[in-house]
Amino acid sequence: MSMEWKAKYGPWALVTGASSGLGIEFVRQLASLGLNIVLVARRKDRMDALAQQMRETHRIETHVVAMDLTAENACERVAEETSDLEVGLLINNAGFGLSGSYSDLDPQRQANMTVLNCVVPVLLTNHFLPGMIDRGRGGLIFLASTAAYQPTPFLGTYGATKAFNLMLGESLWHEYRNFGIDSLALSPGFTRTEFTRVANIQDAGAFREATVDDVVATAIRKLGRQPSIVHGWTNKILAFSVRILPRRMVMAITGAALKGRTSH
Repeated sequence: MSMEWKAKYGPWALVTGASSGLGIEFVRQLASLGLNIVLVARRKDRMDALAQQMRETHRIETHVVAMDLTAENACERVAEETSDLEVGLLINNAGFGLSGSYSDLDPQRQANMTVLNCVVPVLLTNHFLPGMIDRGRGGLIFLASTAAYQPTPFLGTYGATKAFNLMLGESLWHEYRNFGIDSLALSPGFTRTEFTRVANIQDAGAFREATVDDVVATAIRKLGRQPSIVHGWTNKILAFSVRILPRRMVMAITGAALKGRTSH
């Protein structure tokens, strides 16, 4: 599999949000497949340590870009830093969430969340996609969420940003599958990472927590096979059920579930 991945998506993969959670795990699993890795996030010390570990363990090359992606011209600076690298796989992983009553949340943080979750994937995809088209190969992964499949009271803006990524990832799958480029919208359920602390979501409730290694392994397995994937059978059933239940019922159920597990 590693030779196939290097030929299809190499030689470089770029992972945003590479200093924590799913981002770290994407770096680890892609490095194990032999891809060189560009790590992009704010915390340089964490990325330097991870990059060194990957170089020593998997004999790959790494490039660390310490960047706050919500800053002005951040994506342009990432493009400049990687101008001499052939990036064949873009992992749009960086993002965060905010929970609580909408009017209680800080407006600027909500705006920054929307930039990081939506605008940054658009800008980075716009930059790296033309090279993939020219080469006739490549891959894109967008971090959506099970929150993308229904309204999410008390998590409204976050859920809307994840719906954006779901729609974008699926749309690009259709547009570019005949160009040799694979796109995948990945929708994890509750996964215990720094995201849950930032979003102030207390626990998974009745749902089994997913592990980062299993979520990333699922994405790697499904890229090129389908336009989107919901991780976990319980999550798959719930994502399907919202299509057949009345919309107001879905909102009521989701709102009641989230109200008890978020800050509001």
